Amino acid sequence: MSERVSFDEELGFAYDLIKPIFDLINESPNTLGALHVCRGNYTRDVSGLLKGSYAQLSDFFSIAQPDMLALEFSTPRAGNISDLFKNEFIAEDIYLGLGVVDPKTDSIEQPADIVKRVEEALNFLPPERIWLNPDCGFATFQQRPMSTEQLLTAKIENMVKAAEVLRNLY
Repeated sequence: MSERVSFDEELGFAYDLIKPIFDLINESPNTLGALHVCRGNYTRDVSGLLKGSYAQLSDFFSIAQPDMLALEFSTPRAGNISDLFKNEFIAEDIYLGLGVVDPKTDSIEQPADIVKRVEEALNFLPPERIWLNPDCGFATFQQRPMSTEQLLTAKIENMVKAAEVLRNLY
């Protein structure tokens, strides 16, 4: 959009774009339609990237009715997981693609920390409705990767280890 518009106008514009896609997805049996909300992954400098609770998008999520929300929760910039579940639609019907590793940092999330993050979501959803994801893929561009392949591999390996721990616990 080339001009400044209200938050509600932006959400209306987004809805008009995604509704036909979800309509098509809903025609296909055994297919989940996921909605990803990107907080900005084009730089390692997070000072200018989006931050705050997903609660302000709660009504939009209810109207759009995706099967899954793929949300970035690996950093405090995302707000509290609990805020997301103040919306009954989300608590009752949604799968959550829970972002648990950050593509913009060199620190490698430890399996125990990932498990702890997932346990927050388990207060609101059953285990079978939580999927582990990296935040926004790995925010990489062919000519300007955010991280090295070795770093990304280590992050994914720890995400898999956390998944194994969670499967044994739940």
